[in-house]
Amino acid sequence: MPSYLTTRTEEALARRMAADYLGHGASIRVLMFQEGLSYGAAHRLLTKVAGVEMRRRGSPANQRAMRSEFDDLDPDRRDKLAAECADAFARGTRITELAQQLDLYQLTVLRLLGHAEVAPPRLLNRAPRHRRF
Repeated sequence: MPSYLTTRTEEALARRMAADYLGHGASIRVLMFQEGLSYGAAHRLLTKVAGVEMRRRGSPANQRAMRSEFDDLDPDRRDKLAAECADAFARGTRITELAQQLDLYQLTVLRLLGHAEVAPPRLLNRAPRHRRF
């Protein structure tokens, strides 16, 4: 597989991201981490390639619950969930799927991955540039 996105892989990635964004309500921040893209690349794939109309700015009504769910977890349970999430994410499970399986908010799963010190996958979003001499 090349180190950059071809048109075919870009379209497949955009469809997968659009399904998470529209079907599961994933935020761009979750999609960025999940796919290893920058904000601009994730936004471009959603809007230009997949044709998704972005949600309005602002937070959902349950933002307070989303933000406090991670902090409200018992430290032992937090460590256990973080390890579980890290293992599943390494095997290719998406953040949206993990959130559904564990009955947690996606933001909480993202914070658990950060707690487990999981780095997002690295994905270049353009062909490498050739050096000119």
